[in-house]
Amino acid sequence: MTIEGVLGRLMMSIGAVVAGFVPLLVDLSPTHVLNPAWPAHARLHEVWLLATGSLLALVALYFIWLYRERPRFGIAMGAVLGSVLLGGFFAASATASLYGGVLVDPVTASMMPNQDLIWGIPLNSFVFGLAWLFLLSGAALTTGATRTSVAG
Repeated sequence: MTIEGVLGRLMMSIGAVVAGFVPLLVDLSPTHVLNPAWPAHARLHEVWLLATGSLLALVALYFIWLYRERPRFGIAMGAVLGSVLLGGFFAASATASLYGGVLVDPVTASMMPNQDLIWGIPLNSFVFGLAWLFLLSGAALTTGATRTSVAG
């Protein structure tokens, strides 16, 4: 495996880990799942989403690192699975006004670092956007390295 291939896989892994596991750290807390103001059924759906995201991230990591039969296919699958996970967040964000959702909860923002903002951008959007950039850039770098190593 080339240095570009390893670096690309590491970048993709950062994107997948952020998408699949950082929400566990943030959402299994008093601001989300353990928030007594949340209806019990909403908590169930949130834990379901967290479990699904973590499992998708694990499958993505399998394809990124362990799937050897068709390496470019594995990288593509890792990128697709990570993009599905991150794209779901951005789809929910883009349609939030249709269902009364918000990116920064005014009730719990004070419990979050910097009021849940970074440079005036909702922290979740910033972190997931960066994760998606890492995922796709890593996929491009790895695919190029794989193409070169297969051709050479």
